[in-house]
Amino acid sequence: MSDLDHLNDNRVEKALIFLSSTDEQHAELSGEVKRLEERLKQIKAHLFLKSDGSVASREAEALRSPQYDEAVQEWIEAFKQFKMLENKRLHEIRITEIYQTLSANRRKGSL
Repeated sequence: MSDLDHLNDNRVEKALIFLSSTDEQHAELSGEVKRLEERLKQIKAHLFLKSDGSVASREAEALRSPQYDEAVQEWIEAFKQFKMLENKRLHEIRITEIYQTLSANRRKGSL
């Protein structure tokens, strides 16, 4: 018995429930990642403008600041959470797509 034999209506229903129940969370995490990306740009620009010296030294000072580092760490954590949920959702989407293909093949008598 292959794993595909376990792919039935109940498993697809479980996938669809997961997808529908995580739509909002997925959108919120996506928005949070975008917000934090913009925050990184704002922090870098603010620190750059507060610094003195050449463009290269001002940029380096902005990038090595504790404030920028904290924002980077916050972005990384949000991005990880987003990608973990996105990967789970993509897995469930693949389950439904495989089921559709198998169902169509069964109707045609190919399986």
